[in-house]
Amino acid sequence: MSNSAVRIGAVLVLIVAAIGLADYFIKERPQELAIHQNNEEQNSASSASAVMPDIASSESDAISSSEQMPNPEMPQPIEATSGSSSSRRVVKKGVSTKKRSSIDIPTTLASLQLQTSSTSEKSLLSLNAQGAKVETTVLLFNNDRAALFSWIESDDVKTIFSSLKQTLQEQFSPQLTGLTDTTQTPQNGPPVDILSFKDPAISPEVVLFIRVRNRLYEFHIAEKGSEVISRLIGELSK
Repeated sequence: MSNSAVRIGAVLVLIVAAIGLADYFIKERPQELAIHQNNEEQNSASSASAVMPDIASSESDAISSSEQMPNPEMPQPIEATSGSSSSRRVVKKGVSTKKRSSIDIPTTLASLQLQTSSTSEKSLLSLNAQGAKVETTVLLFNNDRAALFSWIESDDVKTIFSSLKQTLQEQFSPQLTGLTDTTQTPQNGPPVDILSFKDPAISPEVVLFIRVRNRLYEFHIAEKGSEVISRLIGELSK
């Protein structure tokens, strides 16, 4: 075979190969690219689908957390517990919230072996009772005078006591000694208001007032009666 024939054959082979390659890029290659692109999009979509639940779960958790967190600008409701109201009362240990019945004075006096004797002496309470009934007696212990004892019971006892203090302040003389005006708050009892003094211009004996609940007691204490009257005051202050 001549060289010309070989060259012509080689050229024809190259032409056929070029035509086949061109046909591949024109027809087949775009389809493969489209298929590959579709596969990548599907894979991307699958990946996105796999991630979305986590994001949704995170958002759900965030919403749940925001719903549970209290808003500092909004007042929070008071949780009512079983057997209690929404507003809770603070009660001092050892002090009952129920109003205690008044001490029975005759029984208490008898328990301390104190006898009573009628008297015409006027107590300071009788001059400042503001309409409240005043009980006054002399207390005897072993037949000796222990004290002049007077008391009132009133819902306005605090007002009466305040008025009495003002009256006494106007009557005190320069001989006044031992003035005490205080409030005691026992751990297991009611508050007790105490006023005591000695002023010969008012009484030759020590004068003592105590207010317990809705009662106001007055004592003019004899020297021999100080011990038993102290026990009586302890009983009346319960």
